Amino acid sequence: MSKIEKKIIAIGGVGVSPESDKELDNFIINHSKKMKNNIGFLGTASKDDKEKINKFYKRFDNTSSELSHFNLTSDIDGFHEWLLSKDIVYVGGGNTFYMLEIWKKNSLEQVFKKAYEKGLILSGVSAGAVCWFDWILSDSMGRGFEPLKGINLIEGSCTPHSSNTERINEFEFNIKNNKLPNGVAIDDGVAVVFIDGKPSEVYSSINNHNAYFFDKNTKINLKEYIKNI
Repeated sequence: MSKIEKKIIAIGGVGVSPESDKELDNFIINHSKKMKNNIGFLGTASKDDKEKINKFYKRFDNTSSELSHFNLTSDIDGFHEWLLSKDIVYVGGGNTFYMLEIWKKNSLEQVFKKAYEKGLILSGVSAGAVCWFDWILSDSMGRGFEPLKGINLIEGSCTPHSSNTERINEFEFNIKNNKLPNGVAIDDGVAVVFIDGKPSEVYSSINNHNAYFFDKNTKINLKEYIKNI
């Protein structure tokens, strides 16, 4: 029996235009082996903002996918069954700390772990990109950039929106000073595919936007890093 491939697709932030967003969304769908996908949206980080939920339906409307969403801010009943019936889960952006508090309070990390091990594609943008890591550099606690514990499906650390100079400098500083483990910084408009916890592909919808690997001594373009692992 072939081994189940565990896949996470992390997008650093939305692109500069709806076209580049669409490219990133199609990139996620193309990673599924199925013609017709059952895609679920979680808008927890934006407190289940109706506008973001509607945007999800609009963006994936013409992909011949079955679409649904789950409002975890109001109820968790039935979430386990809902999640495990999906092919792809897309986690929206917003307040990472707020979202993880809800997940942790309701012990949902285990449900996500089960889905991940089953081969469901876990994907998301910004908060929805970094939540899967062991550690995150986030400003969602309201005190500037700080380390935040993720749900640890991927070892190491991550920060989104690294096209923001202040953020990427802070990320590098935290790694050099042992406040964060080695990690990956992902620019807006960039998707990184992780298979079995290791980065395997970088896709950018914006020219000159990339992803980077950092350890205490090095900053390297993630595409270069992938070639050497």
